[in-house]
Amino acid sequence: MTRRMLIVGLGLAVALTGCFAKIQHLPAHPDKSAPVFAPLPDRPTLVGLAVSGGGSRAATFAAGALEALAGIRISETGETQSVLETVTHMSSVSGGSLATAYYALKKPAKSEPVLSGPGLSPAYERFFSGFKQDMQLNFQRKALARQFLNFRAFNPTKSAYSFAEVWDADFFDDATLSGLYEREKRGDAPQVIFNGTIYNSGRRLVLTTLPPSDFSYEFTKELRARLMAKGEQFTPEGRASFDRSLRRAKNQFIPLTFEDLGADHRTLPVSLAVATSASFPPVVGPVTYQTDGAGPFTHAGDGGLFDNLGTESLTTVFLNKLHPSRPAAKKALILVIDASYPFDEGTADLDQKEKGYQVFIDDPSRIVGIMEERANAYQAMLWHSLRTESALLPDYDHFKLIILRHTDAEWTKDDPIPAGCPTTLTPEEIGRTLRQIPTLFKIEEPCDGALLIAAAHKVVNKQRQRIVDFLR
Repeated sequence: MTRRMLIVGLGLAVALTGCFAKIQHLPAHPDKSAPVFAPLPDRPTLVGLAVSGGGSRAATFAAGALEALAGIRISETGETQSVLETVTHMSSVSGGSLATAYYALKKPAKSEPVLSGPGLSPAYERFFSGFKQDMQLNFQRKALARQFLNFRAFNPTKSAYSFAEVWDADFFDDATLSGLYEREKRGDAPQVIFNGTIYNSGRRLVLTTLPPSDFSYEFTKELRARLMAKGEQFTPEGRASFDRSLRRAKNQFIPLTFEDLGADHRTLPVSLAVATSASFPPVVGPVTYQTDGAGPFTHAGDGGLFDNLGTESLTTVFLNKLHPSRPAAKKALILVIDASYPFDEGTADLDQKEKGYQVFIDDPSRIVGIMEERANAYQAMLWHSLRTESALLPDYDHFKLIILRHTDAEWTKDDPIPAGCPTTLTPEEIGRTLRQIPTLFKIEEPCDGALLIAAAHKVVNKQRQRIVDFLR
């Protein structure tokens, strides 16, 4: 009886410990008239990498894509450099945030050349070798072990902290946003935006060292002025309705920063910023923040609920910097490293299931994916319409977006099969394998990781000339 009571008591202790809330407290911003991190100067050409969500699938594909981009040479005014040396910003979601943080914190310093002779320099060869391997580690197993060892079972908020602790122990060494900013300021890393979603309001939260002013693109005023200049006529009632719609659109389009919440986020661990971006309740997160221990609670999680590609934050910043009122930047390129799960991949499987609730068990993110598919369709229609009407968006010579999608890799029967994969794989089987890699923080099969890296090199090479032409 004593032993049984001990086991029951231990189980209750674990469960109850897991029920206690964990709050990430941030100090209040002492001087709201100045940004927490001083703005950095702009380059004439802005180059941003938008790195999608998708767990370790996205992180591994991003490592391969960055390696492939590193090998692309561009020549300007007689100087040859790598495409990576032109990158000014990175915006990421979920698994893409893990790869982005790793790259920004651990890449060689600016003084180390990316290229040497016909290929990468030895320092970058070593870096990418470790990068590709590290993104394929089983983070889920390590985080689960921490959950039980630290009596955090049944608490998804503390699961986010378990992941953060794993990443700190493995890679980040307790780096904070302040440490990241120092690397950005020296030019050792691009400026980074980790994207999350605020569950309180449904707005986007950007965990970043960029000042709030970089995101304050007043597109609503400009759109209204453009339409009026074109002679669009509104009744008083129609104009009021249009203005209300623009105000609502602005609130959803322009993200919030910690400074907007009144917080000083210099001490925020980079690992927790990544975990916030990757939190997907009820399994992981949300992460709860509070300013100065007295303000309202802000519950933040998966950036993919708002934009799983990380493009909207970059678009906002770049359009703001390309505006004639800020003439330092002349043109901008966004490369989208997209390893998001293909939504239509689950269709054939669901067609054969008679129990509809099975979708919640097999792929709970599919519910959010339905909304994301619809939002992406509206977003594409909006941007194409604005571009066609010459409203807000610069022309293609000054603002271009190129998508590098893992499922767009083209395979032939003559292509070499990556090491670790069955040599009998056909192009069709390779494509199917890439489409079905699950969204987890682990790579279950070594062949999956090898195929993701090979696919990254293929899609980058496919877009090589477009990238070079724009940057040249």
